[in-house]
Amino acid sequence: MSRFWRREWVQNTAVFLLLSLLFFNRTLFPPAGQVLGGYDMRGAYLPLYQAVHDALRQGTLPFWDPYRFNGNPLMADPQQSAFYPPAWLMFILPANVGVSWYMAFHVALAGVGMAAFTRYLGARRLPALLAGVAFAFSGLLAGRLWAGHSAVYAIDSWTPWILLGLAWAVRQGRWETAVVAALPFGLAILAGHLPSFLYIGLLWGALALYLWLTQPGRRVVVVRQAAIMLLLGLALAAVQLVPFAQFSAATNRVSTADYEFATDYSLPPAHLITLLLPHFFGEPTRVGYWSVPTFEELTYYAGVLALLALLLALRRADKLTWFYVLLMLLGLSLALGRYGVLYRFAFDWLPPFRLVRAPARAAFLFLVAATALLAHALSRWQELPLAERKAQLAGYWRWSLTAVGVALFLALAVTGALFITIHPTETSGRLWQQVGGYGVALFVWGVGGTLIWAYLMSEQPQRRQSWGGALLLLAVTDMWLFAFKMVRLETAVPDAIWFDVKAVVGEEPLKVLPWGVPEFSQSFSLTLQIYSMFGYASLEPADTIALASSVPDPRSSAYDVLGAALVVAPVPLEQYTQGERPLTLLAKQGNTWIYQRGRTLPPARLVGQAEIIADPQAATARIHQPDFDPTTTAILAQPPACSLAGSVSGTAELLEKAPGYWRIRAQSSAPALLILAETAYPGWQVTINGARESWYTAYTAVRAVCIPAGESEIIWRFVPTIFLWGGAVSLLALLLIGVSAMRQRRG
Repeated sequence: MSRFWRREWVQNTAVFLLLSLLFFNRTLFPPAGQVLGGYDMRGAYLPLYQAVHDALRQGTLPFWDPYRFNGNPLMADPQQSAFYPPAWLMFILPANVGVSWYMAFHVALAGVGMAAFTRYLGARRLPALLAGVAFAFSGLLAGRLWAGHSAVYAIDSWTPWILLGLAWAVRQGRWETAVVAALPFGLAILAGHLPSFLYIGLLWGALALYLWLTQPGRRVVVVRQAAIMLLLGLALAAVQLVPFAQFSAATNRVSTADYEFATDYSLPPAHLITLLLPHFFGEPTRVGYWSVPTFEELTYYAGVLALLALLLALRRADKLTWFYVLLMLLGLSLALGRYGVLYRFAFDWLPPFRLVRAPARAAFLFLVAATALLAHALSRWQELPLAERKAQLAGYWRWSLTAVGVALFLALAVTGALFITIHPTETSGRLWQQVGGYGVALFVWGVGGTLIWAYLMSEQPQRRQSWGGALLLLAVTDMWLFAFKMVRLETAVPDAIWFDVKAVVGEEPLKVLPWGVPEFSQSFSLTLQIYSMFGYASLEPADTIALASSVPDPRSSAYDVLGAALVVAPVPLEQYTQGERPLTLLAKQGNTWIYQRGRTLPPARLVGQAEIIADPQAATARIHQPDFDPTTTAILAQPPACSLAGSVSGTAELLEKAPGYWRIRAQSSAPALLILAETAYPGWQVTINGARESWYTAYTAVRAVCIPAGESEIIWRFVPTIFLWGGAVSLLALLLIGVSAMRQRRG
């Protein structure tokens, strides 16, 4: 890299770091008990980050989480991000402080990446900086800050780097460059939100196709470089991908993905106006939001300058221009989801679309293409001699700006008239919000159009730099007016109900059944280390959830075999204090009602009988039949290796328990099954008196093992060797990338 380019990279990085730090300002050092705002940050991501943070401080990793879903493999959930190097900010710093710096890093990463990508494809420096600002501080950031979707923004911020890597690898043509280009590909996957990679993959594949079509003499090179980049990127992320694939097979996400599920959060056609007027339906932090209640999934504002650049691009289009325009149209067409036709085709014929939902996220294609086109269009016009530039652009630019400005003004008038007619008593709120949105859009449109004209028509370099600085200031102002209000601190403290439960339960290993507790509050059991039947996560152990929800009653026999001892609720549950095995009020702590269940089975117990029922639904139905007694009988999918006596007396004493570890002393009068009321999942190993034994899944969801007569010591350990296999692949990929980088540097 020449000294000139190196200096520009350093300067661009400094610019975007400064902008990012100014953007997040006071939230960079939140006080204890507060975190960068967003409901999913507080209820989903922060408990995971905090769990990894605390475990690392103790010199381990939280491979097994016993506090949610009756036990689940925490590290198999990519959203914990432990294998993603930038996430180490949250594990080195206090977790709530690390979250803010994590987001600030990715905003700068997104801006530098888009500037570098467009610069590599021929854009000039100022247009590339404008594209970086528009992408980094776009509606994507605003929506994800509102929701607290740190992992979504993190993975999307790598997109321009992935595209840059592909373009660079193809242009260089050496296999080593494709290997090095796999680095951002793999890091994006490790960022944790794998559904988002569907649309990143579409962008990457579209660019590969564009390069293949436009370079007919180098098509073999394009295919080879893309294949190497893909395979090495997946290999680099194998340490997370392999355990994730195993966990995905045991969850209910894949099994329930029908068309209705897949098209949740489609982009309503009326929301296309927010690409120009992002505040048209309000915003959720100050004035309120009155559209489909998924603000974060419908927000892809790229700025007024990007739309002005579209007018420039169409006046002097080339192949790359049409590539970006087609990407914009494809993204918006897919984003319509159930309101359009293209997503139906994708769902029927492209299997990955059956595994995700929120079609509105496809508008990310529009966002990337629109911001890249901003850099390309401005740079294309700068290539022309000034006289030719004026001749081709003068009339077109004047009439285009005027036509759109008049259309905006007429739309403002029509909106006001219709609103007053339909809502004659509600004009002071929403109407003024929409009028204000039109006013801002008109102002930025006029100022932006004027500044672009002045920038393109300046003869003197110093004057052109001044107009360029004004354009950069306008871009920052335009994007920040929408996104800046989403930067806020919120409480990171768990909801009071969990402190109430902790006060009653203490350090006892009692399993609680949250009943009527809000979904976003469910994962605070992990934060306070309370054993809970449920949680809040994108991946849940399907067998456990299916059994737990088989009968919607806290007195259900399913909760007996799952080992639930207490029921906690934010309201009294008088309707369940009667009948068979009624609940008994144990304590009222604050605004929390805590009940003892009518039949509480110990977490480790012995049974002497087993019924063999291979079909899970039939086995679950049998559990709820009145003549079935879980205290004496287990249900297995296959016959056990031991000969059960039919009746057994004895004890199972819990000696030691930790996440991923149980030590039990059993005394049995005859061979028996030891039932452990925790989720059955691959990776658990059991030894009896030091000898390794096989174990079984009991009642469709928990673990069991045969024990002999007499006294035995049983030790259960969670040993997920699948991480070792995935880690070995990742390490080999990383070594290959390092060697290739050195070879490329020498070359």
